[in-house]
Amino acid sequence: MTRPSIVEGRAGACRVHRASWVHRQTLKGGTMEKSVRGWESVDFFEVDNVERPDEPIAPGAHCLVYGPKESGKTTLLFQHALSVANRDPSARVMFVCKRDAIEARPPLLQRASTLGDGAGRIQMKYLNNDAELRRLGSVIHLLPPEMLPTLIVIDGMTSFFAPAQGGDNREREMRLARTLASLHECADSCGRMRSEHVVEGEQCLLLASCPADGNHDAPPVQWLWYKWFPCVLGVRQVHDQDPGGGQQVLAGGAQGQQVLRQFEVKPRRWAVGCISNDPMDDKTGITYSVDRVGGSLVPTGLT
Repeated sequence: MTRPSIVEGRAGACRVHRASWVHRQTLKGGTMEKSVRGWESVDFFEVDNVERPDEPIAPGAHCLVYGPKESGKTTLLFQHALSVANRDPSARVMFVCKRDAIEARPPLLQRASTLGDGAGRIQMKYLNNDAELRRLGSVIHLLPPEMLPTLIVIDGMTSFFAPAQGGDNREREMRLARTLASLHECADSCGRMRSEHVVEGEQCLLLASCPADGNHDAPPVQWLWYKWFPCVLGVRQVHDQDPGGGQQVLAGGAQGQQVLRQFEVKPRRWAVGCISNDPMDDKTGITYSVDRVGGSLVPTGLT
């Protein structure tokens, strides 16, 4: 199966070039500069005519993906996990989720025969609550260095936290803060140990998802995510129209047709403790359609 191709981009461009920034590493006898970057929308897709940045993601640039329910966030996270595992034979990915949730709505992926060898290097970890998340973060370092993850994915982070009793969310927010701190330290420790014992300079990144806060284009308790996740990508629903002709995108057969839901994923910028209203026109977003009936998530254009 060939990878999907995006033929139209902003201003008619077919290829996208992204700027990187300079990350300074102090070494003995001087300072070495190397180019690194933040997360981009293309990190979650395999498309032939969109240029993937060559620079690695900056150490410690842990990423949050937020958006409305049933917008394909689990698929986006799993696609990135597959991409990491397929591109680097030494990569180890741990994908943490709730078993009942992912079995009810599994990732909308290609046929198993096209997933690549990297699928075997993704370890699925099924947990039930926030206490188990914190316990996992406290014991991962006991693994042999070569088995430590280079990417830890937490699908539906807030789903691990039971609703607050009595309507007081402070205790729940405190548990979320402790869990995020534990996972942040876990990822950084795994990166340090792999760099020391496996591949010098290797790192471990943390990638998590959560639903948007009601009708707002922002994650809940933004000030907590702001502290632990320097990078953030937002998913928003766009008009259910064909980008070319303005017609509704339909799917289905003799049983009837349905309008495919259209979404856009794009990097967002933090203000102080909250998502900035800056549209980030210097960053490229990718639109995609979600077809639960047909079992597909397909990129449709650039923004």
